[in-house]
Amino acid sequence: MIAALAIGACGGNSSGNADSGAGGGDAAASVDGSAGADAKPKTPQYSELWYSVDNLLVYIKLDASDGSVVSMTSSDIGDGLPLGQNMLTMMDDGSLIGGRLSKADFKTYFYYILNPPRDGSPVTPVDLGIMSDGLMLEGLYTDCDGRLYGMDTGVDDSSAEGNRLIRFTGDFLASDFTYVVVSDLATASVADIDDMGPAIVNNEIRDQPGLAIDTGSVYSFDFETGSGTMVGSGGTWGIHALGKELFTDDTARLYVLSSDAQLYEMDPVNYTLSGVLGTGPTPGQGNAGWSGLAGPLTECDSGFVVN
Repeated sequence: MIAALAIGACGGNSSGNADSGAGGGDAAASVDGSAGADAKPKTPQYSELWYSVDNLLVYIKLDASDGSVVSMTSSDIGDGLPLGQNMLTMMDDGSLIGGRLSKADFKTYFYYILNPPRDGSPVTPVDLGIMSDGLMLEGLYTDCDGRLYGMDTGVDDSSAEGNRLIRFTGDFLASDFTYVVVSDLATASVADIDDMGPAIVNNEIRDQPGLAIDTGSVYSFDFETGSGTMVGSGGTWGIHALGKELFTDDTARLYVLSSDAQLYEMDPVNYTLSGVLGTGPTPGQGNAGWSGLAGPLTECDSGFVVN
């Protein structure tokens, strides 16, 4: 039941990824990662989604005019990653950091992809090492200041016991997985959060409260208190929202991924599902959609209280 979280990631494709990103969408949006004097340079973003399962990294190109699927392209990432639920988040330079909670030893293995390919080219992830303290993570999230968060699944992946939201304080790209606890979710109303996405209010992205998915049940969820209300059903483990700036019709969109790698758009008001927009490839092992969703987001208002 474990998956990634992607509640507020403001990652996009930097100018250094311009060649690989040129086919990322029919239109690109430039967003500012933060406000004020310390604002980051604007970086182009594309209407796209990503997930990974077994030895595949899957790129979903979306139509910038209406959010439909243009293509789903898989890249071989080799046999170096363990079989297990994949978690994935996009960094502010367009790179991807991911993890696998191994079903063999229940350890969390991290990896990094600097330039995610959009043309199906093979890619070799950089091995970042194993999560410290034996923590079993079920998701990753990057905020708009480049900080990385993880969802600790606690004692198991089927209950809220021991669940915590953590923030990494070390240089995780240098395999320093030092962390602090942001929220204790042991009394959360959702038994096991598989993937997360920012809330959509009046077609604007907000990330507190946000959305959480637990084996197909979608919740409006407060990641600080653990309180949540079920609002709909769809997908299985993956949920992700894309900001309105990524689409020419100025409409934010919410997507869910099923265990069979079927992608749906979910209405952000009544949480009904579209028809199947596209179906991803069948991996050698595991469920075809055994992953959370990742992609760029454009709304950077964070609700987390970080000391």
